[in-house]
Amino acid sequence: MEKMRRINLLIVLVLLFSLCSSIVLFAQEGEKSVNVSIRVVEEDTREITPVMVCITSVDDGKVRIPPSGEILKRPSGENLFYKGIEFDSDKNWIGPVRKMNGLGNNGDRSFVYGLLPSLPYWSDQVAYQTSGDFTIKLLPGKWHISIGHGNEFIPIHEEFTLSDKKKEIKKEFVLKRWIHLPQRGWYSGDVHVHHPSETPGQKAFLLEYAKAEDVHLVNLLEMGDEHDTYFKQEGFGQKFRVTKGDICLVGGQEDPRSKYGHIVGLNINGLARDTAQYNYYDVVFKKLHEQPGALAGFSHFSWNGNGVPLGFPMFIRPNEIDFVELLQFAHINTSDYHDYLNLGLRLTAAAGSDLPWGSTLGEVRTFVYTGNDFSADAWFAGLKSGHSFVSNGPALFLEIDGKIPGTEIKKSLGDKSELKVKAISNPGIGNINHVAIYHNSGILMETMNPEKQDSLEINISLTLEKSQWIAAAVYCDNGAVAHTTPIYVIVDGHPTWDAETAPSIICTNLGAIKLMEDMEKSSLFLDPGILLRLEIARNFYNNLLIKISEDH
Repeated sequence: MEKMRRINLLIVLVLLFSLCSSIVLFAQEGEKSVNVSIRVVEEDTREITPVMVCITSVDDGKVRIPPSGEILKRPSGENLFYKGIEFDSDKNWIGPVRKMNGLGNNGDRSFVYGLLPSLPYWSDQVAYQTSGDFTIKLLPGKWHISIGHGNEFIPIHEEFTLSDKKKEIKKEFVLKRWIHLPQRGWYSGDVHVHHPSETPGQKAFLLEYAKAEDVHLVNLLEMGDEHDTYFKQEGFGQKFRVTKGDICLVGGQEDPRSKYGHIVGLNINGLARDTAQYNYYDVVFKKLHEQPGALAGFSHFSWNGNGVPLGFPMFIRPNEIDFVELLQFAHINTSDYHDYLNLGLRLTAAAGSDLPWGSTLGEVRTFVYTGNDFSADAWFAGLKSGHSFVSNGPALFLEIDGKIPGTEIKKSLGDKSELKVKAISNPGIGNINHVAIYHNSGILMETMNPEKQDSLEINISLTLEKSQWIAAAVYCDNGAVAHTTPIYVIVDGHPTWDAETAPSIICTNLGAIKLMEDMEKSSLFLDPGILLRLEIARNFYNNLLIKISEDH
């Protein structure tokens, strides 16, 4: 017993010594530290703006957090977003510290990224939201600061040295635009964000976050399963939209969510949810489309498995799905996207971060053309019409005869059309590697950029020999990418399917239908409704094959 008392006493003494040492060290560091005041302004307006920041010691490579300058122990997890983050107007308040690089475990960022950076142009470990006018205590030495303000501003990456001769310094950083897309009529949006909006503080946080990332329209998705919904929204429809300047928060849904994929509903007036028929996605599509202006989309199209989400071949039929998340988690799925376009289907390209499994708001963006006047209604109408391109960096413009993506152009055999593509980037965002123009026969044209120009333009005159969809993409050397929704050129009334490749694509989809059918029949709880929908899908593909053969 006496021996145990001595051991316990020794442990207490060691802990006290450690605590006292930490206090002394903290006091010493406090005495040596420099109080750094950081101010970030936009060049055009000279106004202070919230931004995303990472401050790292060059000496030890560790991230420091304002205002105390403490070393970051671990990034913020998804639990904060489930709970809901409340904004504090104190200038030294910072938002969640988001993991931007390194293998994720879904608690900090999605495993789907692998080792790819969340943003191609952000190599720092993390990013955290600041007011744009904050202070941080740092020890003398060399420091690295990164400042980001969305895709349209050149990110700042600078080193600075602090001397022990000054206790306080002020640093101002000026954000410069490399492009102003709203002036061209294009407004950014994120179609897939999870965070509750039930309190004024939560809404204030989201508005400040959107401003820090320069995202104009944030779609807040209440997420469901067969039992409940999460990331609760205060309500849906125009009454519950929150608008501040040119930033708008709009409630939507990610539901249903099952092995057949995840469905996104945008611009809804109420949740389209039926737990009694939870796997019957067509029921939800119908309920969504009964709501004026609502859109239905398929989530995670960009990355799920080796192809598309399991249930996509079952539910993709004309006028059922408005858009797909073509770009997400640094992945883009052009092969499946082009295949479904080659079946004559029309799918708008969209992109969503899936925050908090995505690292940050707007890391991938859906740019929608609204013209001179931005509003949520105009943005959703533009998305519904397919007037979009997706990007995690560069800007991309496609026109045929002056018409933009999503437009249908009617022509006669032998007519000519003028095609224009312009890709623009900045070295801070990503150097353009090449631009590709795709249509239903593959690559229509591809132009490399050996001189690393910031802008690459293609102008060609097309002699139209068949109906076709035409889309453009730009690829940067750091992985940044942009891709447009197609323009649909209809020649003599024929559909835009591709007679050469469609049969093999249909065969692949019929194989997926058979796989789902076998899985369902081997299940302990056979669902006749799924078998019926699989048979409907099989008939759709078989009839489509007949129509394409007859047209060819």
